[in-house]
Amino acid sequence: MKRISSKATVYLVDGSNFSRSFQEPRAFSAGPAAGGRGGGDELETEFLDWLDSVSRLELLGASCFRVVFDGGFRSVRRLSNPAVNIYFSEHESADELLLERACFLAMEGVRCLIVSNDREIREKSAGENIMSMPCDVFYRLCEAELKKSRK
Repeated sequence: MKRISSKATVYLVDGSNFSRSFQEPRAFSAGPAAGGRGGGDELETEFLDWLDSVSRLELLGASCFRVVFDGGFRSVRRLSNPAVNIYFSEHESADELLLERACFLAMEGVRCLIVSNDREIREKSAGENIMSMPCDVFYRLCEAELKKSRK
């Protein structure tokens, strides 16, 4: 995939997986914690700030992002953005929740895509004819669009 699609899509994002996968200083370079990584909550907040910027790209204006974090509720969001919805899996697996929502959306004819580094959920989604991509691919494609928009 060379660029992110402009088609209206519900992106189902494994938030814990995504935010943890970019603990190196290379990611979220504009974020407040760049270069000095803190705890998981700080990474989650930094990731959501980055996703907020992504969701405001003209190319993705018709899309929305549903982010599922593992565990119970905690305050991770500073900005309000109707295109980015945050969920917590509580006692369920975030992967199960993502796949369940993706199957429901697909049955309703809604274009959706799971973003996760978890190979098992990507294989299960492929078995259900649901698109998926690893976090690093999604990040790279979105970063390319963010750079274009800054010019």
